[in-house]
Amino acid sequence: MSREDYARFVEDFCDDLGIEQSDEVLHRGLLQVDDTLIGIEYLDAREEVRILMDLGETEVDTRSELLALLLEANLGNTSICLPTFSMHPETRHPIVAYHVPLQALLDEELDLALVLQEHMVPMLAEWRSAVDEALDAEREGTELAPLAGARV
Repeated sequence: MSREDYARFVEDFCDDLGIEQSDEVLHRGLLQVDDTLIGIEYLDAREEVRILMDLGETEVDTRSELLALLLEANLGNTSICLPTFSMHPETRHPIVAYHVPLQALLDEELDLALVLQEHMVPMLAEWRSAVDEALDAEREGTELAPLAGARV
C-alpha cells in the first residue's frame, strides 16, 4: 500500500462522482459533499484514509464538559467505520473523524461515496445537535445524551 495507491483511489473516486478537481481533493484534502466541506487525508503509517468533519464552534466555558462527552462517545462507539470524536487543536471545534482502511476502499469492500453521502453528511446535523443538547444537559445537571451513531 502506498501514497500512489491512495492517489489512484482519489482520482477514481472523483471520476465516479463527477468531481473535476481531483487535485484539490488529493493535495488540499478538501471535498465538498452537498453543502458540507469534508477533510480527507491518507495516513501512511496506518494505511488508512481519515475523513474529518467539523461539528462547529462551541462556547469556551463548555470545553471540559465537551471533552468528557467526546471521550464517552468514543468508548461506546460501535457504528460503521468507528467514528472518533475529538477536538481540533487549532480551531478548538469538536470534530468527527472516520478512519477507513485504504485496502477496503481499493478492494471495494467499502464504498466511500456511500459512507459520505448516507452516513456522515446526514448525521452531521444530528451530531451537532447532540453535542449542544448534551452540553445543555451538563449545565443543568442532568444526564448526558449520547451522540447519534456513537452508542448502540
